[in-house]
Amino acid sequence: MEDAVYDYEKGIPAGFYDKVYRQGAGVRFCWHDLKFRTVAAQLGTPRRVLDIGCGPGTFIGNYLTGIEALGLDISAAQIDYATRTYGSATHRFSTRPIGSLSETGERFDVVTVVELIEHLPPDAAIRLLSEARALLASDGVLVVTTPNYRSLWPLIELGVNALSPVSYVEQHINKYRRDLLGEHLSAAGYRDVSIRTALGLAPFAAVFGLGAAHTLHAVEAGAKHLGIGNLLLATARP
Repeated sequence: MEDAVYDYEKGIPAGFYDKVYRQGAGVRFCWHDLKFRTVAAQLGTPRRVLDIGCGPGTFIGNYLTGIEALGLDISAAQIDYATRTYGSATHRFSTRPIGSLSETGERFDVVTVVELIEHLPPDAAIRLLSEARALLASDGVLVVTTPNYRSLWPLIELGVNALSPVSYVEQHINKYRRDLLGEHLSAAGYRDVSIRTALGLAPFAAVFGLGAAHTLHAVEAGAKHLGIGNLLLATARP
């Protein structure tokens, strides 16, 4: 995370994405909700979860009830917001470097990296994935999502850049495709790598209500998004 060039401390207001989520309706809320539901479905029954690039803590605070979780982020403002909003005895948030966790012998059943690696140069992304592998229990699992640049995502990104106060132009510097993500996971030392796509047009159906969005999401998931979902979803073993 330390290799990011964009100034995430100043560029994104504290709690920005969580406040979008807390609207509880609309396309942007639905995008985050379906994304987090999809990630949570990959976790099994973990005792401890590490969320790298946790931002304002939305995933931990709303989808990991009853699970011990630690969220890491480089932005002190986001971590302060996450701690105030979602912090508890079992949900902690920190700006600690990833390497420092390994030094103290920390191990986790699951490590999640949700839409983070596209913000890093390739070498830094591989290094972060490798550091995450060192923190996994021997039977643990890594869960990664990142935009799929062989989907409609580039068009979606253009729309977000035009309409949102937060733009991805300077942020998304590593444009993943399925083969590139596989190469990076292999370079980081993972085995049993599985990569598929997630999130198709369902979030946009939220203009007709969340029921319509969830129905379309179920249909698209049943068809495995025809392999062209807007996010890449990877799981891998250490």
